[in-house]
Amino acid sequence: MKKIFFRIFSIAIILVVLVFILRIYNDHKYKDNNALKFPEYYKDVTDISLYPTDIDGVDVTYVDEGRMQGFRFVPKGKSHKGLVICFGGSDGGPNFETAKRLAEEGYETFALFMFGMKNQEQTLRKIPLEQFEDLISYINKNIKDKKPISILGASKGAEYALNLASKYHEIDNLILIAPSSYNFAGLDFKDYGSSWTYKGKELPYIDIKKSSFKSFLKNIIGPALIKSPISFKETYNSAIEKDSDRQEKLIPVKDVKANILMIVGEDDLMWDSLAMANKIKAQNPKARIYSYKGAGHIFAGNGIINLGKARIATGGSSEGNEEARNESRKTIDAFLKENHK
Repeated sequence: MKKIFFRIFSIAIILVVLVFILRIYNDHKYKDNNALKFPEYYKDVTDISLYPTDIDGVDVTYVDEGRMQGFRFVPKGKSHKGLVICFGGSDGGPNFETAKRLAEEGYETFALFMFGMKNQEQTLRKIPLEQFEDLISYINKNIKDKKPISILGASKGAEYALNLASKYHEIDNLILIAPSSYNFAGLDFKDYGSSWTYKGKELPYIDIKKSSFKSFLKNIIGPALIKSPISFKETYNSAIEKDSDRQEKLIPVKDVKANILMIVGEDDLMWDSLAMANKIKAQNPKARIYSYKGAGHIFAGNGIINLGKARIATGGSSEGNEEARNESRKTIDAFLKENHK
């Protein structure tokens, strides 16, 4: 009995030492890995005072209209018809930089929050699609040159945008960056449920808690212990595969009337955006997919984000992400010019 106890104790000590060594090794390996230069407002995306609103040639105002919360950009020399509405990802941020860039190119744009602001859900769960109606109301009351309307959403914002277009045919065009073809669970694990609601009911969702434990251990728990990059892709994939009712969780693309452009990185390690883009196209053959080799979930950095407490694998290389960023901007600009003549 003493021998067995001693053996177990010895193995435990070895494992603890090994984890400790691997954590030191990974801290050294990835110490210069935070190559991404985030704007100041990423410290707190809900703090509107951190956003730079003094922009040459563009008037920027904050709009507080019920559940519509965000920034309006009006170019002093507007050169394209209609509006471009931008949403960010799972942090709830408004995709401010994209809206700013497009405004500088002559588009009237909005950078809007999905959640976290006044009159909105405070976390990413059970967000009512009807909050889009406050935006439509604002547009109808305040903007004459309001058509066409294009929605640009990134990652979780793309999931949101595709849902909106399935319900609101005022939307003429969609630009989906790293899109999802499914509705997934929200990211508030204290009040767990669907990311979205409509008419008071939660939209059917893929439950990421029901993903493969082996995948969860291999790609999330293990890497977290030794401070190596965490990848969520296989966890999302296994949750889809294990859901026998997954077809019911697909976003109803057949109800979307808008033109669809999808931008994806072929090395996306957050979720399988290329496979899901193909599922969207299978339902809507006119949808366009532009995929980029060597690019990940976000077209910036070297594929790993250092968040201090954790490192997240987003995919791609520095060169691949930079090339995809430049080429995808040209693709987006061409799509908008085509549809905002």
